[in-house]
Amino acid sequence: MNFSRILVFYNDQKPLNAPLAKEVAAWLSAQKIAVRVSTDFENLDQNDLLICMGGDGALLRCAREAAALQVPILGINCGTLGFLATCEKEDFKQVLADILKGNFLLCERMMLSVCVQFPDGKKQHFCALNDCVLRADKPRALTVQADFNTRQLPPYFGDGVLVSTPTGSTAYALAAGGPIVAPGVEGLLVTPICAHTLTQRPLLLPADGSLVLRPILKTSLDGAYLSLDGQVNLSLTASSTVQITRAARNARFLMTPERDYFAMLNRKLNWGCR
Repeated sequence: MNFSRILVFYNDQKPLNAPLAKEVAAWLSAQKIAVRVSTDFENLDQNDLLICMGGDGALLRCAREAAALQVPILGINCGTLGFLATCEKEDFKQVLADILKGNFLLCERMMLSVCVQFPDGKKQHFCALNDCVLRADKPRALTVQADFNTRQLPPYFGDGVLVSTPTGSTAYALAAGGPIVAPGVEGLLVTPICAHTLTQRPLLLPADGSLVLRPILKTSLDGAYLSLDGQVNLSLTASSTVQITRAARNARFLMTPERDYFAMLNRKLNWGCR
């Protein structure tokens, strides 16, 4: 891959990342790379690489923007956890030098395609890298009907339902009691949120299927909301449906050959620590 044009993105809500973004851009310019620093994704399709300066939240935003254009992403962690990042901010020069030499892995992560249909027939389409969450809009239990490939599943009753990718299995789904799913496994992970039952368990479904969720609202005063990657939110009314399938395009991340997924679980999430 040839990286002759690079966009360096940082979140304008976190101005402390701006100096580091400019430092990265200056280093790239010294390598004769055409580089632009921005807080938006304008003309992203004209770039060979998107460098994300931030934490996991910024990387989720970049993934949703870049996937349709198939622009690869390199994450430099300027946040706290940085589980999705390629490297820490202290290591960016060595990592970028290796990548410009071709010493990298192109890792593809499946994404979710989410189609919301409202009672008036209108539809809205979204994508998500981590997860899609359906919850009540008030702190009370909600019933959610679910169908997979037109086959009805037992209803969910609790705080809501969380559908995640393997990438998202280490995010909200992990906190909700779901299993860790390695990135190479392709599937839709369905995790009940605080289910009011002793029998509801997480469910891993084939990635090529179609999952449809319907919130059951008892009164006209009740409502539900949908959250995508914890960043895109919208309200749902009675008779709204949410169809979740695998997205047509994957998110593409550049990783160093030395980066090990299981080591990251141990280092970032204390997996296996005694």
